[in-house]
Amino acid sequence: MSVIILIEAACFIIALVSLIKDANWAWRSMVLFMLITYLTEITGKLLRTGHHSNQWLYNVFLLFEAGFTSFMFNNVLSKYINSKPLIIGGLGFLLALYTYDIVSHGFFVFNDITATVMSVVFVIYSFYYYYLLIKDEHYIDLKRSAAFWWVAGSLFFYFGSTAVNLFFTFLQNVRVAGHNITYFIFSALSAFLYACWSYSFICRKWQTTSKN
Repeated sequence: MSVIILIEAACFIIALVSLIKDANWAWRSMVLFMLITYLTEITGKLLRTGHHSNQWLYNVFLLFEAGFTSFMFNNVLSKYINSKPLIIGGLGFLLALYTYDIVSHGFFVFNDITATVMSVVFVIYSFYYYYLLIKDEHYIDLKRSAAFWWVAGSLFFYFGSTAVNLFFTFLQNVRVAGHNITYFIFSALSAFLYACWSYSFICRKWQTTSKN
């Protein structure tokens, strides 16, 4: 068990406890997404241990990641704007890139272009959310804002992922303690993402409990 898999397991448990009865389908879908994420990481690790390629597995996971994350961004942005055209347009663009990747190199090579552009799209969504949040004249307790912390984790993770992907050629030959340095970078990014998401799930639980 790697540390990240344990963190994902903890995030899934927190999501399950906090969101399983949530009336909002977007938030409740995070339970399923965290379960898929956890199972994907477990399967990917088993494939690597058996010296089998796991890139096809993460190509499948990209579809779930794009879908579930876009669903959540639609939920947090819809408070301020009609976000469906933006989200549907983004998903259509990503699907076109995904198809191009598969046609270009086959299903068993990771879709780098799709993953990189997806990260950029989610960074743009995150900045747009914060722009709308700043313009909001209503008082919001950020310490307890589930949307704020969910987007914070997403922004940090996808912005960092974009930077790593852009400089991957230079980083892939740098090794620390027997691992490529990107392993440690993505581990740190993932840990921050799931920490923020876990806290956002707890905040969401507080919000829904206080309304009942």
